[in-house]
Amino acid sequence: MISKIPRPLQSGDGVALVNPAGVLPERFKNQHGYVKAHLEELGFLVKDMVIESGWEDARKRTETLQAAFTDPQVKAILPLCGGARIYDILPLVDYGVLASHPKIICGSSELSALVVTITERADVVTFFGPHLNFLNPKASKLENRFTVRSFWNMLQWDWHGRNGLSKNEAYHFFAAPRKPTLPVTIRNIYRDPTRITNDSYRDNFYYALSSGQSVTGKLLIGSLAVLVKLCEEGLSPDVAGKIVVLDSLDMSLGTIIELLQRFNTHCDLSSAAAVVFSSLAERTDRADLLYPELRDPNRVRDFLRGVSELLGERLSLFHGFPIGHCAYKLTLPIGITASIVVETGDLLLTESPYQQ
Repeated sequence: MISKIPRPLQSGDGVALVNPAGVLPERFKNQHGYVKAHLEELGFLVKDMVIESGWEDARKRTETLQAAFTDPQVKAILPLCGGARIYDILPLVDYGVLASHPKIICGSSELSALVVTITERADVVTFFGPHLNFLNPKASKLENRFTVRSFWNMLQWDWHGRNGLSKNEAYHFFAAPRKPTLPVTIRNIYRDPTRITNDSYRDNFYYALSSGQSVTGKLLIGSLAVLVKLCEEGLSPDVAGKIVVLDSLDMSLGTIIELLQRFNTHCDLSSAAAVVFSSLAERTDRADLLYPELRDPNRVRDFLRGVSELLGERLSLFHGFPIGHCAYKLTLPIGITASIVVETGDLLLTESPYQQ
């Protein structure tokens, strides 16, 4: 049985900043200080455990990560950035230590390698969500308020933060229930993108290739290329009976199919409860799209039919959910049982990620 986090994050709690994947890229060199200052403004006790000298040593980064987990003052561990060096530490981590000290840890994109492996090897709930580099007010590319509030509301299990959101955004962002009721409904803003006021945020849409009213399984969330890399590193996740949520960035549909084939070679995806292509995206700061097919409903439907054939036409398939590299990003727990409502694309958490 998966270990849940003892309680949500609260003001005054210790938050550890770590860099298990190495130093921040040059374009984010100022973000370390900005993130630390912002967390302090929010009322958290910041434990700066970022390694600036000697970070190339994978064992040193591993020891620092484990120290954050065992520190009794630390309630949440927030890596500053991802990167290819994250794979260096995965074989070195003592997952038994992490299992004995379940704490909030959140990451996405390349960092999904870390959070997925912790859930798989330590059997502890982790979170898939945006990095702090994009959540602090001085971020070089600040996420929208929907994303920021959904992040903090999930980690603090809170329901506040609607000021500044449009009516449509306020209806769909994550807000914990005011009373401890289950299931918790997480709505899909991409069910009807025409209601999104900002045209640049209409970068995704919901589509289901599934029958029935709902599909249920434990959540496994990661970037597709990252999960393939994990498999090739000998750290294949168990997909049986799970809702496997995948995202990608700057890839054609053909490349995504090729990666999916490699993933399926290691993990029999036909044994999963469902596969969700949450966000097949490209960078939004380009003048012209390199992969317009990703936003073409007809091409995406053909893509899903091709995936269905690849997996033996026995699997529920979905496209479009606010998680990953799209404009609207929810923060979600990995390892928790959930259901997808086929008609709406909403996600129902049938259990809380927290003990309290």
